Amino acid sequence: MNRFFFLFGNLLGAVNSRIGIRLLAIVALIFAALCIFASFFLVGTTEVQGNGPAITPGELIVYLSPRLSSDEVESLYLQIREMPETRNINYHFAEEMGLDRAGGLFVIEAQNSAAAASLETAVSTIVGITGIDSATQVHGASVSMSTVIRLVLLGVLVVTIAATLIVARRVFSLLLDSFASEIRLLRVAGTPEQVIQPPIIALGVLCGIIASMLLIVVVYLLHFLAISHPQATIRAASGLLMPGRVLMVSLVGALIGVVLGGLIGLLGASLTGSPRFQNYS
Repeated sequence: MNRFFFLFGNLLGAVNSRIGIRLLAIVALIFAALCIFASFFLVGTTEVQGNGPAITPGELIVYLSPRLSSDEVESLYLQIREMPETRNINYHFAEEMGLDRAGGLFVIEAQNSAAAASLETAVSTIVGITGIDSATQVHGASVSMSTVIRLVLLGVLVVTIAATLIVARRVFSLLLDSFASEIRLLRVAGTPEQVIQPPIIALGVLCGIIASMLLIVVVYLLHFLAISHPQATIRAASGLLMPGRVLMVSLVGALIGVVLGGLIGLLGASLTGSPRFQNYS
């Protein structure tokens, strides 16, 4: 283990400013690939699976009793509109929303997600309300994205990963060129490949870890911004408003980053078998 850290330290010592900039480029490419992966789950609008209307976080669908008169509906409308948590409220017939039920409904937009929970509690106590749907109550919600956008993102992801591997091979080739004399000395001393290659693989894994940490920081920063300003992201990246989805994307994205870094390290380690590292003269 001490030999591993000794070789890893010497490998890092061979990194000059030119190679260092290229290693940062590898980190940036891995980070870009992880961001594209995250966008598959975070970008899009929230929709409810089933026969109900689409509900986005911060919205409430309030169902009215069909026995209410028009004056009573208007009174409820004004009462809810005057609540401080209400940003906007609209009345619709159930048929307009594609619902097979009598009566009308209010579509209420709250000031923010926290206000939506408070507003839901207050409205649920009003006589004449037969039911309330909200994004927090819906278990069949999904983030919807068009097929075209998904295909475009998939294509960009493939290109980004390919570019990452191509750039990584070039960068590790330059790095090993500056570390070539040490590799030759190790071979003269009879050091096996399983001792020489792990530090090179570890450097690739380190690049993946750094990119993964950047992804986690950026995703959670955007998550906190989305919670503070839900209406600004609700129509484009509503997945950022779902804590469970944000956690899943962060953990899986971090794992993918480490795996991709490991693949890059393996690609770099494979270069030690090239003829230029076999010349001991």
